[in-house]
Amino acid sequence: MRMISPARFLLTTTAAAGAVVFAAAMPAASAASPSWHTAFTVSGSGFHEFTAVTATSASSAWAFEVAGNKAPVAYQLSGSSWKSHAFPARSGDIVTAAASSSASNVWAFTFQGQVLRFNGSSWAAVKKFSKPLNSGVALSSTDVWVFGATGTWHYNGHSWTHFTSGSGLNGGSALSASSIWAYGGTSVAHWNGSTWTKTSVAGLLPKNTELSHSFMAGIYAASASNVYAVGSGGRQDEGGPLVLLHYNGHVWSRVAENTSLGDPQAVIPDGSGGLWIPVRTGFPGDGSMEHYSHGTLSSVKLPFSPPHLLLFGAAIGAHTTAALAVGYSRTSFNAKTTTAVIFRYGT
Repeated sequence: MRMISPARFLLTTTAAAGAVVFAAAMPAASAASPSWHTAFTVSGSGFHEFTAVTATSASSAWAFEVAGNKAPVAYQLSGSSWKSHAFPARSGDIVTAAASSSASNVWAFTFQGQVLRFNGSSWAAVKKFSKPLNSGVALSSTDVWVFGATGTWHYNGHSWTHFTSGSGLNGGSALSASSIWAYGGTSVAHWNGSTWTKTSVAGLLPKNTELSHSFMAGIYAASASNVYAVGSGGRQDEGGPLVLLHYNGHVWSRVAENTSLGDPQAVIPDGSGGLWIPVRTGFPGDGSMEHYSHGTLSSVKLPFSPPHLLLFGAAIGAHTTAALAVGYSRTSFNAKTTTAVIFRYGT
């Protein structure tokens, strides 16, 4: 069976059967230098995958797993262990993205248009949109943005408002309630507290051809004069090339490119001034991780080689270098089962 990235909005249709085995959290790698290592897995018959992750600290995070057309399962990291938690998702759905501002304000967004919130003790459904949701940004329990096929919406704790100025946006990164950066198509956009203003970056992306169409795939705002965005040339079959753009407070520029890689799945800080960029290359896809630091983009070693891995997202909490990445591992492209995996960066 072909496993498709939720970002492409294609649901897996093969149901998982049989008992599921939950792996205990693994100890940190013994090497002196920090590295990526396997932190948690879910396995069993069928196609298991972690599709989204969000973190507020090194010891507080949520990841969302699904197998076939079963209902998604939410796993909470509390301290050093991952445990499943009651989660009111629907069968056949997929959590496409998650966001959080604290351990008691965690949001999940799904392919079927559900918005769900964890208030520190339990999950509850907040709203159901008619079309898939791409992503969301949670600044507080009364300041949440949702980006999806129905447009860009804002929640103030009581009601939802649709902003037509944000049409076509797929995700964002917030500096404050009045300064949010977002991306969509071949544009980036900025929210100033009252409206979204878009800027085309098409000229910084690979030129379109008959078999390739460039697009933006993620954004991270560190400050008003330090914003990064990742894009892809959208080559047929293999995806890519991967490009990294930077905003210095005045203009956008291209700061890195890798022509041998495919589509970036996210971009997050590494906690030390650099960036982590999970990547999917080809179809069904090879999974890899890029690290950007001091002007250089380089590949890093993961617990599985690219042909045996696919990544869907990454997250990092505040004031830590303990980043997380989620996806699945497989023995081969033709494997009849996969293992959902959470990777963690650290010593």
